[in-house]
Formats: sequence, C-alpha cells, structure tokens
Amino acid sequence: MTTDSDAQASPRSFTDVLNLLIRASASEDPNNRGQFIEYTNQQIAGEINRVHGPKTITAEYIRRLRKGDIKSPSVNVASLLARFFQVPLDTFDAIGGEQAERVMAEAQRFVDARRQTLRISEQDSEPQAVAVMARAARRLSPAGQEKAAQYVARLEQLEAMEDETTRVPPSSH
Repeated sequence: MTTDSDAQASPRSFTDVLNLLIRASASEDPNNRGQFIEYTNQQIAGEINRVHGPKTITAEYIRRLRKGDIKSPSVNVASLLARFFQVPLDTFDAIGGEQAERVMAEAQRFVDARRQTLRISEQDSEPQAVAVMARAARRLSPAGQEKAAQYVARLEQLEAMEDETTRVPPSSH
C-alpha cells in the first residue's frame, strides 16, 4: 500500500539540485588522479553568457543560488542552468516529475560512486609526489627516462649514506 507521500517525489531545494549537478558534472583533475574539479561560479556564468549573450547571468548570482540566498529564481534562470547542465527544466522544480527524479537519482549515484572511488584510491594510492614524478617520467623520451632512473638510483645511494652517518655513534676518546 502506498501513501500520498510515497507517490510524490520528495521536495528538494533549488540550491540542493544546483550543487548536486555541479558535483556530478565535475571532471577528473589530470594532475591528481581520483580528484575532481567542479565548475566554478565564474565558469558557469561565463559559458551561459557566451551562449546567451553578455550579462545574462553573473557569477555572484550563481554564488547566491548555491548558498541558498536566493530560494526561487526565475524560470528563465532555471532554464539557463538546465541547458548548461543538459537536464530537463523540471529537474529544478521543488517537487519535480518522474524524469526529474531519475535525473537527480542518477546524479546522486554518480557522486556517490566518485566518493567511493576516491576513498579506495586514497587507501591504495602512492604519495602525491610519486604520482607526479611517474606522470612526468612517462612524458620523457627513452633517453630522458634512463637519466631519470640514474638520478633516482644516485639519490637512493645518497640517502643511504646519510642514514649511515646519522646512525653511527660518535667515537669516544
């Protein structure tokens, strides 16, 4: 047996929807595997203004939407954001429809999967500096990679010598 509240979608705020869409559309940081870069308010406003004309929307207005300072923006603003995120307009409706619920559920699953992936990669990952060096080494020529390997081998020897000198007790006279 379903109740009226079961049949209806749960209400959600414009702010919640906007922030979830921003998190879900984040792209992976090419310099930090497992990290994601969200669109900035400036990037969102810039793209909307590029497509729809200058001064259509400001980064400050988007910031206020994201913070919840503006609770009910105009249908025009919701439409611009829906186009930017390529979702149906009713995604921003407080109640939404069946399609909006599917979009939001998919966005939430996507964000949750990223969080899980990030947790796993943080547990299994190598130190950030090692990952950066490995990516840089892959871009080197074969000769450059050989030199880098020689430098690393030399550095290992130097660290081993430093460890030996710090472990040797001073001789007593």
